[in-house]
Amino acid sequence: MPSSPTGRRTTRRSSASALALTLALGAGLTVVPLMLGAGTAGAAAASAKAEVSFNDREFSYTAAAGQTNKLTVTESDVNDTDITFVVDDVVPISVGRGCVYPSAADHTKVQCTVVTVDSQSPYQILVMDLRDGNDVVDFTNNTDQAYYENSIDLGLGKDKLTDRGSVDANFVDGGAGDDTLTVGHASFARGGDGNDTITSLGGFVEGGKGNDVIRGGAEDENLSGDDGNDTIYGGAGHDHIYGGKGNDVLHGEAGIDQIWGNSGNDKLYGGAGNDILSGGPGTNVVRQD
Repeated sequence: MPSSPTGRRTTRRSSASALALTLALGAGLTVVPLMLGAGTAGAAAASAKAEVSFNDREFSYTAAAGQTNKLTVTESDVNDTDITFVVDDVVPISVGRGCVYPSAADHTKVQCTVVTVDSQSPYQILVMDLRDGNDVVDFTNNTDQAYYENSIDLGLGKDKLTDRGSVDANFVDGGAGDDTLTVGHASFARGGDGNDTITSLGGFVEGGKGNDVIRGGAEDENLSGDDGNDTIYGGAGHDHIYGGKGNDVLHGEAGIDQIWGNSGNDKLYGGAGNDILSGGPGTNVVRQD
């Protein structure tokens, strides 16, 4: 958990200093801003939870057990201090402190507001736990910044997360299940247990246990397959690629890449660029194309 912001920040990764976030969460979900020292908010439905901390600067969302959520998250600037969350889903949402229904007739959509602060270090503003179910998340960050970070735990199930923005600052954990994740720049994605498919525009990726397919983008990335027979494509950047345990197929593609097969009978293909290739223990195929 990132520490509470202290001091004032003099620089940011990009120009935006405030966010608005549109979220859609499942039935029985309580949505509340977090305040330091406050207790657990009363849930309007069974199994729904909302916790408070960080002086209204962090939101925590926990889906109800057994729910399958299909939610949309849109993050955008409002002004120099406020973050507005509009939560939209296919099932009703119970609202907590700081949240309202934009339309009294529609309880599948809520709007929430927090205030950001200048800080010497990036800090977390969103914590989402979708628990079980085959959930779908459509996320758009329109702020063009990665200073305020979002933590999304998809939980058990065959989940799908798609980032529509160029920058998202998302920390995504797919959890157990065969997940499909597409994340933006300045992101970290972990597939978890299962045969996952992960596409990253730029950041860090860990496949987790299972036979994963990982695709990098144009930026310099760290891509790790972990346990399992993984296939990794580096993309156009100068990438660090790790196969982990298992019989992996690793492609550096364009850029000056460093590729490690690690244990197992691996196939390493450098692609265009002056690459460094190391097969590791096992019977490996190593080619600098």
